[in-house]
Amino acid sequence: MAKTPSFFSAQLAAIFGAGAASAILFSLIGKGTALAISLAYLSPLPLMIAMIGFGLAAGLGAGALACLGVGLVTVLQSGDLLNAGASALTFATALATPSLWLAFLALRDVGPGPSTPSSPPATASAPAFEKIMSSVVVCSAAVAVGAGAFVAARHGGFEAALARAVAILQPTLESAVGEAQLPDGVDLGRVARAIALAAPPAIAASTLLMLLVNLWLAARVAQKSAQMRRRWPDVPSGLRLPRICAPILAGALATAFLGGPVGVIAATIAAALVMGFALQGLAAIHYLTRGHKHRPLALGLLYLALFALAPPWLLIPCAALGVADSLFGLRARKKAAPARRPG
Repeated sequence: MAKTPSFFSAQLAAIFGAGAASAILFSLIGKGTALAISLAYLSPLPLMIAMIGFGLAAGLGAGALACLGVGLVTVLQSGDLLNAGASALTFATALATPSLWLAFLALRDVGPGPSTPSSPPATASAPAFEKIMSSVVVCSAAVAVGAGAFVAARHGGFEAALARAVAILQPTLESAVGEAQLPDGVDLGRVARAIALAAPPAIAASTLLMLLVNLWLAARVAQKSAQMRRRWPDVPSGLRLPRICAPILAGALATAFLGGPVGVIAATIAAALVMGFALQGLAAIHYLTRGHKHRPLALGLLYLALFALAPPWLLIPCAALGVADSLFGLRARKKAAPARRPG
């Protein structure tokens, strides 16, 4: 079907609207408040909507405009052109590029057939989901490792950067503790060092979650507005990492104990994989509990515990379930079970 002038007008509106919205949301992070940071986490969403709903040209145009917008906002706030260029480059590499790549994969590979708000979920092929999940793991780990490498280079090396981080964190911890008596053996200097070392893995895990949540939201928005040209896939049955990721996770966890820059990089890769497998485990729980009468209550309690009661510790058993599903095909066994029943 030929594209009409109205479609091109919609594309143009998507480029400017999504680009401006993404730049504004990202720039809110400078305010430092919880609300501003939460809104900044949605900065990939407009770009993904533009890509999934209006095509490759709209997505790339919105991304380019958003990068320019971030630089412009930084200039208006600080008057520093060098800082503006650094902000635009950070946005382009850490958010815009991964967001647009994942949205492009969703646009190209997931869910055959047109999508409407009433369309039934499509069963996406395993390779399509595996490509998206492996890509988001690579992007998230790369963002975190790149951020750590930049900080280390800026402060004269890994140990110098770590010492600088400890020097900033330790007084904050001491102020928070105040006159309270610490347990024997607790050294706030070591606690500050552990927090600094945990920063890259935490960035990797949170970036992966941020990108996938925004991708899901973008696809749902595009579907509800009848702009998604492919049917929305059935996430509980399809979301998975490639099987090779399980031994990679084991290797990364073992290497993390080496310490130093190599250990931090390995821990960062492991954190991204753990978060990915945790999401696979949650998808498996959704799928395996289908048909059970107490499913809504069980899922509600699970998410309450995840978000309110014990974050992030419940992610570990979810990740273990995700690894088991990857190695032993737990969902595939349930899918095949009815076919094996006699009669």
